[in-house]
Amino acid sequence: MPNKTKTNLTKNTMKKLLTTIVFFIAVISFAQSPIIKQFREVVKDAPNQFTNFQKDLLSDNPEKHNKLYNSTIEDTAISNNFISQTEGQNGVYIIRFDVANLDGMMLKMFLTISEQYIKELNEMEKSGAYTGRDYQANGENITELKDNKGNLAVEYISNATEHLIMVYGKLI
Repeated sequence: MPNKTKTNLTKNTMKKLLTTIVFFIAVISFAQSPIIKQFREVVKDAPNQFTNFQKDLLSDNPEKHNKLYNSTIEDTAISNNFISQTEGQNGVYIIRFDVANLDGMMLKMFLTISEQYIKELNEMEKSGAYTGRDYQANGENITELKDNKGNLAVEYISNATEHLIMVYGKLI
């Protein structure tokens, strides 16, 4: 009789591998990437504090009045999507890429995706609805976009181990 844990592990590994392959093909084959379409939807949902993307509760920290939720946008082999809600503050939609151990095809896939996000942030700035700036702090490269009222709307933060895209909800 096969080991159930090993079988589930193999199924999960195969599922992630297939997700990665499909994801990579989609990234390369579409001029208008599904990833960027999803990102635009997240940005549009910022005034709603990302409630349209909120899934199950991951953690609840009553001391800090903070809750962390999974996103309805599925994670991939190289990215995680989640939402942070802190009582009395704007929500934050976070896309996290763990790049510390990427190589080969996975690194190429990430670089393609990263370029798409950077291009989209530049387009957002060119639209006139946002102002942007790039700077470095604490060993990180940071691109930030602010809306026309001066409120932080999006940050792209990168270092050697991870890249974070943070979309900020409407100020409360």
